[in-house]
Amino acid sequence: MLFDLSTLIQYLNAVSAIAVITGVTFVVFQLRQNAKLIEASNKQIETANRQAEASIQQNRQQVILSLVDRFTDESLTLRRKRVREIVKKYAANNWEGFHDSDDDYDVRAFIAHYESTGYLARVKIVDVKTIQEAMGSGVIYDWGGLEPAVKHYREIWKIKIFENFEWLKDSVVMEMKENGVDPRTSFV
Repeated sequence: MLFDLSTLIQYLNAVSAIAVITGVTFVVFQLRQNAKLIEASNKQIETANRQAEASIQQNRQQVILSLVDRFTDESLTLRRKRVREIVKKYAANNWEGFHDSDDDYDVRAFIAHYESTGYLARVKIVDVKTIQEAMGSGVIYDWGGLEPAVKHYREIWKIKIFENFEWLKDSVVMEMKENGVDPRTSFV
């Protein structure tokens, strides 16, 4: 009986060793499968990220093209001249008759172009460098002509309005200085 029990113990030890080796083999196989699944999942995530980045880039390019189109349109150039003349005229007359006039709304609408562009740059949908390269120093030029109106609006409304336009102007000035361009002498 002792022989049979020792033989049984040897067989059980052998079976146990085989089970451990088989288990280890299974675990290694399973780890390899998991690694392949993780690698495939990572590739899918990378592909999705590249597609999302490409979509974001395409949207930014569309926004930039829209801005360039808006600011290079011939009618905007004529509006720029008209709005600058309106501001000069009313500033010289202490803004008499300006409020709620057609001229007032023309000035606000023109400033709104820069306000929205400044917002897009501030939230990094477009970068300031691109705006500066696309529009030259037109932002600075127009701020100089419209600043009296902005100050007047801030004074009568008691709020700091058109902050994005001012931020855009300041950012374009900084960008130009960083590139060695004197913003005081580079008006369009």
